[in-house]
Amino acid sequence: MSPLAGDQLALLRVLARHGVEFVVVGGVAAQIHGWRGATADLDIAVSRDEANVERLNLALRAVGAGDPAVGAFGSAFRTRYGRLEIVRRAHAIGDYDGWLGSAEAHALDDELTVLVAAPADILRSKEAAGREKDRAALPQMRQDFADSGSA
Repeated sequence: MSPLAGDQLALLRVLARHGVEFVVVGGVAAQIHGWRGATADLDIAVSRDEANVERLNLALRAVGAGDPAVGAFGSAFRTRYGRLEIVRRAHAIGDYDGWLGSAEAHALDDELTVLVAAPADILRSKEAAGREKDRAALPQMRQDFADSGSA
């Protein structure tokens, strides 16, 4: 049984069905590793390979993504399955290749396996970001990772 919300799983299924090369990062990755906290969106890092970007664009159209809100570290889209953030770079990790190096495949159900950021990378990124919400979540995240055997 997946720890994710149905909409998050549906969004991941669309990305996988379109063959998008991505790594789940951020709060959803933390939940997959046992964190019991909540997150409002799905964060992914994607390969910038031209063919992959084309597949991503097709997937974005399939989920009804509108114009992105572009920020310093990525772009956020509203989709019919909730908010999706494409992370271009992250504190202490870098871009897709930085996440990919330690990512692990996780079967979320019988039909969906995705690459998920390693717990150590999630923690390192959140520590380096220095945001108050991350500092507040880190103690529980560390404990939940340890309790689940992920850390």
